[in-house]
Amino acid sequence: MADLILDSDVVIWHLRGRPVVTEFILALASRLRLGISAVSRAEVMAGARLSEESGTLRFLDACQTIEVNADIADMAGRLVRNQRADGITMHLPDALIAASALVCHVPLYTCNPRHYIVDGLEVRSVAH
Repeated sequence: MADLILDSDVVIWHLRGRPVVTEFILALASRLRLGISAVSRAEVMAGARLSEESGTLRFLDACQTIEVNADIADMAGRLVRNQRADGITMHLPDALIAASALVCHVPLYTCNPRHYIVDGLEVRSVAH
């Protein structure tokens, strides 16, 4: 089981060669098991250039992909609904990523912590 989940933005900054993010990920990977949501995997693949695909897949395959199951889907739906009731728009991909971390009981590492203001979610900000 993964020890943490990386948000799509962290993976993208790493793959684009942002040194501070790459150093951070390498430090994490030296002591923890990296995970990504299946949603992040799809987002990263959608943005990868054809010439980057093999390197992108090598990185993604080195991470544990957390599949979207019924528990994650249900929690994501509740997150969107509850945020909407509070007047906040939470996009479904972000809700699915947050729900993945919540269901797996692991922190979510992101460059955009403001996307994840969710009770009970441990969010760790990554400088980029």
